[in-house]
Amino acid sequence: MLTLKHYQQTALDSLRDYLALARTQGAKRAFIELTERPYHSVPQLPGLPYVCLRIPTGGGKTLMACHAVSIAAREFLQSDTGVVLWLTPTNTIKDQTLAALNSLREYCI
Repeated sequence: MLTLKHYQQTALDSLRDYLALARTQGAKRAFIELTERPYHSVPQLPGLPYVCLRIPTGGGKTLMACHAVSIAAREFLQSDTGVVLWLTPTNTIKDQTLAALNSLREYCI
């Protein structure tokens, strides 16, 4: 089983806290409360949580994304299932990501 590194777990814990609070208090209020920074919403998607986790190159973003999808489904949607739209800038990155997600399937929550 793959063990998350400390910075990965910290980032995912922050995401979990944010989405749980966003579900009850709204995305903007939750973000401001947890970060004390201004919240920038997406006008075309009112009320939808908008957040970015910054992880260094080689930092396990695909593994974290696998965990993040599960966190979002549980904490924000309160569901065991959901749909993910994964956008990539190139077909090469898409192919690499799909291969990595398929190999990580057994490790994801």
